[in-house]
Amino acid sequence: MITCSPAGPAASHSEVGRLATAVLTALLTVLAFGLAGAVPASAATDYTQGITPTGSGSVQIWFKPATPASLVDVHYLSPSAGQQNFRMTNSAGTWQQNVSGLPSGFTLEYWFTYEKSGPLYDTPHFTHTVGSGGGGGGGGGGGTGSFPISFRNNTRGTYADSQVYVTVLGQVTPGQWSYMKSDGTMAHINHFDANAPGHLTKNGVNYPNMSFTMAQSGGSVPSPTSIRGGRIYISLGSPLYIPVSLDDQGWGGPDLRNPNDPNTDVSYDWYEYTYVYGQVAFGGNTTQVDQFGFPMASRLTQTSSGYDTTRGITLTRAQVMSQYAASVGAAFKPLQNTYRIIAPRSSNLFLAGGSQANHFQQYIDQTWSYYSTHPFKLTRLGETFSGQVAGNTLTFTKNGAGPYTLQKPSSPDVVACAGALASGSDPEHQLGAEFCAAFNRGVALDTSTWYTPSAYYTGSVKNDYAAFLHTVGLDKRAYAFPYDDVNDQSSVQILGNSNPPTGLTLGIGW
Repeated sequence: MITCSPAGPAASHSEVGRLATAVLTALLTVLAFGLAGAVPASAATDYTQGITPTGSGSVQIWFKPATPASLVDVHYLSPSAGQQNFRMTNSAGTWQQNVSGLPSGFTLEYWFTYEKSGPLYDTPHFTHTVGSGGGGGGGGGGGTGSFPISFRNNTRGTYADSQVYVTVLGQVTPGQWSYMKSDGTMAHINHFDANAPGHLTKNGVNYPNMSFTMAQSGGSVPSPTSIRGGRIYISLGSPLYIPVSLDDQGWGGPDLRNPNDPNTDVSYDWYEYTYVYGQVAFGGNTTQVDQFGFPMASRLTQTSSGYDTTRGITLTRAQVMSQYAASVGAAFKPLQNTYRIIAPRSSNLFLAGGSQANHFQQYIDQTWSYYSTHPFKLTRLGETFSGQVAGNTLTFTKNGAGPYTLQKPSSPDVVACAGALASGSDPEHQLGAEFCAAFNRGVALDTSTWYTPSAYYTGSVKNDYAAFLHTVGLDKRAYAFPYDDVNDQSSVQILGNSNPPTGLTLGIGW
């Protein structure tokens, strides 16, 4: 399957995408105010925007709505003439406005008004320092705002640097996927590369060669100054085989549910990150949301802020594999094979029709029955959710507003944090995420323990895969199911500003 985002199990939940939205919203909300006749809009949820330098003192402001707009106006504060307002020009769905005569070092403040299905919406205010490089349009690595991504071969001689393959994919231009070359430059994905010199072939099918080895890169590459939904795949002994759609708008990531996927017999793992210099603070994480291939650790540093944190797994692969086999219940043992341990949400065993499709069902039934005779109340992060179950529906309020509803989930909904747990309005999404985390952690029946990590995974019904990974992750952190970031339990690393990190170092273990 090929989509406009990575295909396969990972496409249903983008941790870094959610992370980028949350970070960008938090950074920009303090600057937001609306114009008369329009209502405020959430940053980066239904549009992307940025600034691309076009020359000395000249920039192009761009805005790309997720839903086609009949008009987009840009407003900015000129260094000499105060507020300026222009109707932007639509170029194939991306609205543009050129601005010139800006002095170097000037901080350009700008914002937008856009139409969406009739109403007009205002965005928060954004800023761009003239002469600082791209502000969201993205480009290759290097230059102001970039930082080095270094690779450390910790496979203890099992794989030489020439056998450690790196595949980096991300959106340096919003809505357009690119891959990284060994020198850190980014190139748009191209399905014609499947038949270009140096292409890959497996099982009679040709694929673009979008990988490079550690040896070819010298062990380090510069990050683009803007990348959304970035994935740094590491594969050992083989590159990854990734098809590109015929319209060059999407690519097909490894699909763990497809026994004929060309990467089934390839050992791989990955790191995810999003970063836009001057706009979106770096946020990234190691992840086992879909699988564990081999240990990876990430050290993120930013000298100016004193940030220096390492997350991930530093045990050997043999240790992880043997400890997993010895610690999980019978339902979770078949998830392990020669090449990886597959997450329940990425295994057909735990999905509809699988032998473990009802693994959580009795626990779900018990929980829904309990909250039909007892009031439901959860207070977290200064917010209170209150309600009660009737039939299959939990009707609730958030801070007294509502009512909202949450439908009884299925067991596949719980392992994937999908379906009933990922639908509806924002409050319904929020409570769905909380319930997903509570079910996987085995604390759903007692909301007083939902934010008590010492209570997690102590019950008889839980996600054994996630429970295990939290025992081997540094600081007991892991991203083992889609909403494992609830209550700050995941391996996510987020900087407190949108300046570049000093560096990101990925340790590749075996």
